[in-house]
Amino acid sequence: MLLKRKALALFPLLLVAGCSSMDGVEHDIGNMFQSNTNNPIRIQSVPPGADVYVMGEKVGMTPLKLDQKAVFPNTYPKEKESLYGKVTLKKAGCSDYVKTVNSKIMDVGLKATLDCGQSAPQYQQGSAPQYSMPARMSKTVEQRLEEIKDLQSKGLITEDEARKAREHVLNDL
Repeated sequence: MLLKRKALALFPLLLVAGCSSMDGVEHDIGNMFQSNTNNPIRIQSVPPGADVYVMGEKVGMTPLKLDQKAVFPNTYPKEKESLYGKVTLKKAGCSDYVKTVNSKIMDVGLKATLDCGQSAPQYQQGSAPQYSMPARMSKTVEQRLEEIKDLQSKGLITEDEARKAREHVLNDL
């Protein structure tokens, strides 16, 4: 019975000691989720080149190897508590991608497919994006003007559209 009373008396002290911090939040929850090794977390995205944010701060661009302690810091400001353990990927033209890191992600990495709507080029998994010069840039001015004339003669574009297209071609000179 005496042992039970001592344990009950020490419990509030342990609780207070485990939850205290100087100017932020401090705990060891991250240590509970960390894998046996402190290998970096591999972050990849499709399309590549997304900005990676941890605890509200940009830490790099995909593909990236990320230190587990960056995702699970021992201390951080209270206002960043909702960001703890999360990785956010941002890329222009795409929706933000937010993922809570778990032990599987720490072991095998994060492969995120960003939602970029119709504007993003399609990539095959494991292949690098292929960029080429737009077809209009590989044609001569004469070829481009002839193409506009041909489209107008076939009734595919109006006189006004043809005039604007010719102006555009000539402004590129």
